Amino acid sequence: MNWIDGLGIVAGVLTAFSAAPQLLTTYRTRDASGLDLRFLVMLDSGLFLWAVYGIIIGSFPLIVFNGIAGLLWLPIIWMKIADRRPSP
Repeated sequence: MNWIDGLGIVAGVLTAFSAAPQLLTTYRTRDASGLDLRFLVMLDSGLFLWAVYGIIIGSFPLIVFNGIAGLLWLPIIWMKIADRRPSP
């Protein structure tokens, strides 16, 4: 592995796991009101499309890191949708 691969791996890890603090905060507070649903859907769609692109060109890091990031944002989207529902 050369330094360029290392740089890509570090960038991928940072990008992929950047959702973790937001996921933990949203889960702990049960408050997703400060998040915009359109942003979340666009971001997650983009991440999954990057993963598909990675599959097409055969780039393992693109597939893995964008797949992880997309999966981490899904529960946040779910909490945002659930937060928008009227309380019983």
